[in-house]
Amino acid sequence: MNKSAFFYATFPRPTETFVRRELRELEKLGLEPDLYSIWQGHQIWEGKRIHLFPFWSILTLLFWIPYWAWRKPNAFGLILSYLWAHPCPNLQNWNETFLGLACALAQAKKIKQQKYRGIHAVWATMPATTVLGCHLLIDVPFSMGAHAYDVFRDGGDWLLPLKLSRARFVRTSSESTAIRLRKLGVANEKLCLIHRSLKPTTLCDSMELANPSFLSLLSVGRLVEKKGYFLLLEILNEMKRRLIPFQMNIIGGGPLKNSLEREVHRLNLENHVYLLDHLNETAIDKFYQTSDAFLFTGIVCGNGDRDGIPNVIPEAMSHGMLVIGSNQAGGSEAFIDGESGYSLDPHQKEPWVDIMHQFYQCPAEFTTMRKSAWMRAQSMFSSKENCQKLKNLFL
Repeated sequence: MNKSAFFYATFPRPTETFVRRELRELEKLGLEPDLYSIWQGHQIWEGKRIHLFPFWSILTLLFWIPYWAWRKPNAFGLILSYLWAHPCPNLQNWNETFLGLACALAQAKKIKQQKYRGIHAVWATMPATTVLGCHLLIDVPFSMGAHAYDVFRDGGDWLLPLKLSRARFVRTSSESTAIRLRKLGVANEKLCLIHRSLKPTTLCDSMELANPSFLSLLSVGRLVEKKGYFLLLEILNEMKRRLIPFQMNIIGGGPLKNSLEREVHRLNLENHVYLLDHLNETAIDKFYQTSDAFLFTGIVCGNGDRDGIPNVIPEAMSHGMLVIGSNQAGGSEAFIDGESGYSLDPHQKEPWVDIMHQFYQCPAEFTTMRKSAWMRAQSMFSSKENCQKLKNLFL
């Protein structure tokens, strides 16, 4: 097996359960890459060492910058001329770009000593900046992941076109992001659409409501603009107005928490809507098992940011939940509209409420759809099949 390395921004990150799931499955299949975390992280994960970027080594740039400028002047010229000619999308990307380049300059020699046959950036932002830098300095082939946040927000990462042109292959997990990558010039032969992976689940025999006196609703995701939570609250308020009994649990932390709490109070939804902050994977799984329907109201933000296929939708499908997803981004790719879920405009609340009313009145009518969603999740997001495809890219 070729020796390889995976680079992350921060590893492990609590919210990125799918990342850890893929690593576990890849290990079962015989691929055990070395793991690098650029911005903090843990030194050990499940008994495996994580190579952390030591920030004190930034001081060594006083040596490494002139060293690499002398050894690889073309690499320096390429990066600097590109950065000069293209405006930086935002301050965060500025910080990530220069931290990624600093990591490459300071660590390239050590990475070369490992004699990797290839290095892979899980994200197209800071990790891909580091592997691009290493590629230019020590001539190691690299590949990268590119997902919705990486390519849509403010037009995409600062160095994104340069990274895409140099990468051996580009992995993405949704067709909406793949379309964007093709427009950015990524050829079909090096664009790899591999969906995220789920652990296998067993479908519950009963398709009755968890509690026959009300609908148990669930939404999971960071409290940020692109999740469309304010539109979700409008939908829930209309459900309350139409006397549809429900309880909605929203799991996730984020910058909009205080604003959402105020909106819940303004709409008098305190007895119906519960903001539960971030929970661990085990706790979230219990909510999937005891909820009837999953509502996702994702939108496209003003800066272009959006979700591809948010992992929470396949998770809900794999637990046999009724799924209603927004048609504004890539969330509806996970299911077939009208067959294994519903794809609706979150700005138009009545269709959402009509379905919820019908579901409460006659839950048995949705049994076929919920079973279809479960079957689609098991095939489309199979950890074994998708990770085998991913492993094959590194052979």
